[in-house]
Amino acid sequence: MKNLKIGSTGPMVQFLQNLLLKLGFYSGKIDGIYGKNTYNAVINFQKSFGLNLDGIVGENTWNTLSPYINGAFGFIIPTNISYSSNILDINLNSLKKLYPFIEVGTIGKSVLGKDIPYVKIGRGQNKVFYSASYHANEWITSVVLMKFLADYCYTYKNNLTLFNYPARQIYETTTTYIVPMVNPDGVDLVTGEITKNSEVYNFARQIASYYPQVPFTSGWKANIRGVDLKIYQLVLLFFII
Repeated sequence: MKNLKIGSTGPMVQFLQNLLLKLGFYSGKIDGIYGKNTYNAVINFQKSFGLNLDGIVGENTWNTLSPYINGAFGFIIPTNISYSSNILDINLNSLKKLYPFIEVGTIGKSVLGKDIPYVKIGRGQNKVFYSASYHANEWITSVVLMKFLADYCYTYKNNLTLFNYPARQIYETTTTYIVPMVNPDGVDLVTGEITKNSEVYNFARQIASYYPQVPFTSGWKANIRGVDLKIYQLVLLFFII
């Protein structure tokens, strides 16, 4: 978990603000800007837990937040913030701890060296494959898949139904494979995880300049090299199954 402090921006700041809001320490907007309101909320959180009052969300503060990140209050998958590859990794780690019956691995690396994770759940002969975020500006599809996965895990563990079907029956008859974020680099560009004026951001902006009719970054669909990964969907499906 990277350190956050005054001046930090992006999805991880939104993630922090959302946590502090749910815990009652923050009352401002979830805007992804680490300003005075966020700083004061962090100070109050640190004071409540006997931490060093530096207003920096470093290792000790993240560790203290860890139980809440991992589902202590039942909220794991945030559905009201920008969803970057870092937040996906955090959520997958939380789900692995809560539900050891899922298998989490990687199908490879992105252009920028980020893992492209997969999840396997179930042990049946029928096989189902879901994937999301081929197009960077469609990152909301990752949130939908992760929420589905979290609900599936919860209903299986507690012997409940999933969309009126017994979750344990689904688990025994079907093996489900999920690649929740095929294009992490593109998603990080669109959500602001890749900071403006960085080398990677400027590289993508140069590519976008050839398509002035498409707004940058909100209209960006491709990976960080400008390649539309949707055409590789069938190849990926074959590789996973």
